[in-house]
Amino acid sequence: MAKLTIGRMAKLYGLHRSTVHEAVARGRVTAGLDGKGQKVIDLSEMIRVYGEPEGLPLHRPTLDPTPPPYTSPTPEPDALHPLIEEVRLLREEIRELRESLRLIEHKPEPNPAVDNSSKPAEATTWANLLNSLDD
Repeated sequence: MAKLTIGRMAKLYGLHRSTVHEAVARGRVTAGLDGKGQKVIDLSEMIRVYGEPEGLPLHRPTLDPTPPPYTSPTPEPDALHPLIEEVRLLREEIRELRESLRLIEHKPEPNPAVDNSSKPAEATTWANLLNSLDD
């Protein structure tokens, strides 16, 4: 169960903190320490000594023989007409964009004519490479 500090437990039960401290000191209620070094009391320990607190909403499942009536999460058909029309228009726009993309051709620009007379011969060997560096 939940472990609460002495102050929070006193507030939950509508007791004064000194009353809970006194119960711990006399050994009526067992307390421990949390990670911060604060004294904490397990809720089950307080229930053992003082009973269930008035302000604590306990979760107790109830068996309701008649479930609530089912309501459909879908809106009325008349409310869907604007949405359906919007989807239709978006699909048409996508179809037109795809058609436009098909019409666009990639036409790379031709390379300008290369003047090979000013370039030295390609060096395919180490000797040719070294000779081309001397030029």
